[in-house]
Amino acid sequence: MAQVDLALLAQQNAQILDELRALRRELAELKEQLDRTLDFERRNDPCRPSCLTQR
Repeated sequence: MAQVDLALLAQQNAQILDELRALRRELAELKEQLDRTLDFERRNDPCRPSCLTQR
């Protein structure tokens, strides 16, 4: 059976989890930016009736 370095695996796992957390934060920020952009575009769309944009 192959020798398994548990300390190395634990370190790699911790690094992967840190990267995953960073990616999740970045994704949340991108979604927030997209929502703001879509809201802005909807509000400024000349094809939409103005009564729908004033809430």
